Amino acid sequence: MKNSFIYESFHDREKPLRCFYSSNSNTNPHFHRCIEMLYITSGKAEGVVDGTRFFAEKDDIVFARRCAVHSYFARPHYHDIVLIVKEAYADDFAPVLEKATLPPLMADKKFNRTLLADFLRLYRLQDKDQQFLIKKGLVDVIFGNLLSHYPRQNIAPSTNLSTIVSVLGYIDKHFEEPITLDTIAAEFGYNKYYFSRLFNTYIGDSLNGYINMVRVNNVIARAKKSDGSLADIIFDCGFDSMTTFYRNYSRFYDRPPTEVIRT
Repeated sequence: MKNSFIYESFHDREKPLRCFYSSNSNTNPHFHRCIEMLYITSGKAEGVVDGTRFFAEKDDIVFARRCAVHSYFARPHYHDIVLIVKEAYADDFAPVLEKATLPPLMADKKFNRTLLADFLRLYRLQDKDQQFLIKKGLVDVIFGNLLSHYPRQNIAPSTNLSTIVSVLGYIDKHFEEPITLDTIAAEFGYNKYYFSRLFNTYIGDSLNGYINMVRVNNVIARAKKSDGSLADIIFDCGFDSMTTFYRNYSRFYDRPPTEVIRT
């Protein structure tokens, strides 16, 4: 089996909220576990989300639900504000969107313009960590208005992708524990060799590589909030040795952990 899309893990490693300007961002089909929204400020983009193809122009909003396969291409150019929302900012409305999602293209331009000021304010506040409640409130306002205005659509199931998403969720909950190909394949009822190929096809990394990426992320996140020993945090996050941690850490960072933790 071969798929024409990839898992973009870097989005899931980033901050829980990102809001930034972008231009002509041609992206091949991919998915991640963040909610993604584009506010088109000028030009024209061709998009495909969950198999639905459309063209988005100025004051249109494009929506890609969590784990939706999506791609965008300039036709011939476009500018947009990109909003990427992870769980910490999406817990008020994410359960609603898991059952039925917003349409990929929201094209009521007059209505959308009433939300532009909220997008712009999020852009100005995105790096101000102390403004969490204000940013979360703005995200809730945007999604609350969209959910009230636009009809939701049922989500077509994708068996293999749904399984992979469930596996990613399982890893998020159990990364502190020993996880092997044998145990996780058995947990989801797969032959381990087939499961290994399936995971690599969707994620673009081995199971062990992905698990250790999650562990590295959690080490950094916990160390930023703790005055405790880095070594203790590393072992608490599931690494069996400091060598294994540093080998995997170096895949994602080119600075010492102490420098990354301080930022």
